[in-house]
Amino acid sequence: MNNAVFLFGFICILLIPGAESDEIACPRRVTGTEYEEISFQCFYSPIPNANKYSRKFCCLEGARPGWCKQTIVSDSGYSSPNFHGRITLTDSKEKSFFTVTIDGLQKEDEGTYICGIGQNDNGIKGVLSLSVVEDTKIPEEAELLYAQLRGAVIFKCNYNEQVAGQRKYLCKVNKNGCLDIIDSTGRTDPSYEGRVTAEMKAGTFTVKMVQVRNLDAAYYTCGSDDPEESKDLPNYDLRINEETDILQGPHLLTPRLGGSLSAQCIYNPKKNYTEKFFCKLQDGVCNPIIKTDGSMMSAYEGRVLIDDNSTSGLMQVLMTNISNKDEGWYWCVLTGKKHDQTSTIQVKISKENLPGLSGNTFVQVPAGDPAKITCSYPCRYKTAQKYWCRWENFQCKPLSNVEDTQDSQLATCQTEELVLTIKSASQKDSGFYWCGVKDGSRYVESITSRLIVVEPSSGVSNTNSRANFAGDSRKVEVVVTPSSANNNKSSTVTAAVVSVCAAVLVVCAVFLFLRLRKRKNSDLVSVGSYRTNISMTDLDHNTAKRTRR
Repeated sequence: MNNAVFLFGFICILLIPGAESDEIACPRRVTGTEYEEISFQCFYSPIPNANKYSRKFCCLEGARPGWCKQTIVSDSGYSSPNFHGRITLTDSKEKSFFTVTIDGLQKEDEGTYICGIGQNDNGIKGVLSLSVVEDTKIPEEAELLYAQLRGAVIFKCNYNEQVAGQRKYLCKVNKNGCLDIIDSTGRTDPSYEGRVTAEMKAGTFTVKMVQVRNLDAAYYTCGSDDPEESKDLPNYDLRINEETDILQGPHLLTPRLGGSLSAQCIYNPKKNYTEKFFCKLQDGVCNPIIKTDGSMMSAYEGRVLIDDNSTSGLMQVLMTNISNKDEGWYWCVLTGKKHDQTSTIQVKISKENLPGLSGNTFVQVPAGDPAKITCSYPCRYKTAQKYWCRWENFQCKPLSNVEDTQDSQLATCQTEELVLTIKSASQKDSGFYWCGVKDGSRYVESITSRLIVVEPSSGVSNTNSRANFAGDSRKVEVVVTPSSANNNKSSTVTAAVVSVCAAVLVVCAVFLFLRLRKRKNSDLVSVGSYRTNISMTDLDHNTAKRTRR
């Protein structure tokens, strides 16, 4: 109440024309509940006018009263590692106050804070004290768990196999009771979607949480729909180790339909990870799509690759020919004997209809013929670095037999293409090829084309066909075009075949004619070993004539 009166009085002073202040009106003391959110406002004078546009900040007070030890948030978007993801500062310039909001309060957040305006401690400022109180029953004998910031942690809940049919769950303790994070049916709380998995096996309900945040530091309990069983289940006290705060790449990727994506997974190169892979989270399970050892799901063959630079600590995953079914949550997973890091990425198809790379997704040619695969690109990629490469599991080898048909005289880029040419294709050239554009070492966009080279005897037809590459929504017209020399050969062969067929038809006609005569004039007779076409009627007629003579 006293704080409210103080603020009201101070605001009235601020509203007096011509008045200015060298202080900020902040509440002297604020109290929040552990694990909950708290907000407080600090008012400042609109005079001088510079107050509106100067830097606003909040910091922890150091050993010297009124001086900052560490800035925790500012209106530039900065937040310190201890508060990253759970603190904001919003400046309402038109009303001359700013608001600081802290989420997931912890006991460690208690202390003296300074809120001010300016680039350093010499600006105007106000001091407040923050207290954090417990408003819930803390589980007894909780087992301590430690997790690295942005790392992963595993909770194990052992159950009596005789009641295996009962629903099992892991919940987070808060003032309102316990929030079910995930259960054995796969139901996940929306605030943890994409970050937790669960597995029920051999009487153990195992929950894995990844991309651990500061606000995840809390008490957790294992539970069951059987009240008696829940009494003996373990409790956990999760603590966060903030020493390995490694910034990650974008957590939301919005590729265009038919385009590509590049996921960046950043890790500490000094740590020894024994396995690294990229997986898609489905039904509470994350099955690896591709690993750094080159193994991968067959359904993604030709359109995904992984590039791991253990020196810089950057693992990149590239995926082409994006379709609607590629939307969802993905994990970058790095595991070792002592370390385990997992970062999350969500993929959503962009609603913007931006032009991108396009070309043949499937080309088939006879062996010995030239193969040309085209890749068209829009104006926005005119100055970008372009390439063709051959896909081989976990790498894409650059190719040099590439022609860029762009014409600097053209007013538009609609006809510009990047053409890959193989003069005399053989079966060893069959495989997947990537066309793409790069910005330095960063892959901007790529598409996949598949080349099939077949022997001429396998019956390749000179007709149009349609092929839909796995996972691709585009259907590209594919024309198989033999060379002119082969066309002449085909004409010669066709004429010869027609001549042979005509001769066979004549022989068949004669044979058919004789068969018809046989049926008309009765049976044939044999004279010795000589077979003749004289009929029995003719023979009787000649015998009668000799008798009359």
